Amino acid sequence: MNEKKSKYGGVSIPTGILEEIDILIHELRYWPSRSAFVREACLEKIREERQRLRELGDAQRMSPTDGVKASKEECNFGGKKEKCL
Repeated sequence: MNEKKSKYGGVSIPTGILEEIDILIHELRYWPSRSAFVREACLEKIREERQRLRELGDAQRMSPTDGVKASKEECNFGGKKEKCL
């Protein structure tokens, strides 16, 4: 059987949220449709969460002594000694 994979998926959104979206669309007149609003909101959320993952990954890769003041003039950031602020 030759099945084609769809480019789109569906989700259920509570009616109250859809009503709020409709109000924003009507008042701001920026988005042409609910779909456009939801797509933009999802992309924004994806960017935020990817950034959070990058920050968490950076924090997890640091050793316990990274960022601890080595002397009055130097700090250790990720294995590189740099001037402390």
